[in-house]
Amino acid sequence: MNRYPGVVLRGMAMGAADVVPGVSGGTLALITGIYEELISSLGGLHFGLLRVWRQQGFAAFWQAGNFSFLLSLFSGMFLSIWLFAGLLTWLMAEYPVPLWAFFCGLILASIWLVLRPVQRYSIGLFSSFAVGAIAAWWIGSLPGLQHMTTDDGVGLVFFLSGMLAICAMILPGISGSFILLLLGMYEPILAAVKQGSWSLLAMFVAGCAIGLLSFVHLLKWLLARFHDPMMGLLAGFMLGSLNKLWPWRVDIEGSLTQRNLLPDTYYHISGLPPMVTAALLAAFGGVVIVILLGFYDARHNRSDA
Repeated sequence: MNRYPGVVLRGMAMGAADVVPGVSGGTLALITGIYEELISSLGGLHFGLLRVWRQQGFAAFWQAGNFSFLLSLFSGMFLSIWLFAGLLTWLMAEYPVPLWAFFCGLILASIWLVLRPVQRYSIGLFSSFAVGAIAAWWIGSLPGLQHMTTDDGVGLVFFLSGMLAICAMILPGISGSFILLLLGMYEPILAAVKQGSWSLLAMFVAGCAIGLLSFVHLLKWLLARFHDPMMGLLAGFMLGSLNKLWPWRVDIEGSLTQRNLLPDTYYHISGLPPMVTAALLAAFGGVVIVILLGFYDARHNRSDA
């Protein structure tokens, strides 16, 4: 039982990482040494555990599913997400340009972190990288799911967003909030957390649970069989996502999409200060954070070896 407060703290680190697009909760799990246990525990959740409960009792069922570990980890994650949601919502309203520039720096540097474990550079790797970049750039130019909701369908959109975002959480190098950004659901979900919209959050969490149990085995298989192309695809997704994260953008009149602009053009069209210096400093800060995480990860791996 003494290890579980540490697992809660690791969960809080993962939750904070997944709130910020570009820093992966899966990467934090790797760095803190719980990634393999997390994947093994999630992969071990199946209906056979109910038979263990029926034949051997609840204690055996709980131990077989490693539920103390999972409960501690996810409790820390949800606590961290709740604490950070208000801050990020405020920053989006008051300082959007430096915030999005910070995200750009994080994701640009994270491409290096994703490609670092690649064993061999090949045509397949570069092809998957190009496919990922083109797909993410195209998705980023679409309106996003938040424009496709109605009062009756908003719960379903939150559910589907949870299903897709949770798959990113268990992949090193790509965060769930990154997927939410591509879907256009990042700000609506942060707002739901801040406002305490429990019915919508329940749908989102339900989608996370279904997506996690449905895709964890597929993701494990893909990473085991096609590790390098998968890493290339993820890195390409991250590069293409910069289309969605560009700090200086305005809404296109009569459309549900946005247009990326140069800082000077942004100022003349929107009337808002471009904050170029603040944006550059924020982007540099994002790059530094990822580089420090990478060095810490490498040091952790050397100490394990």
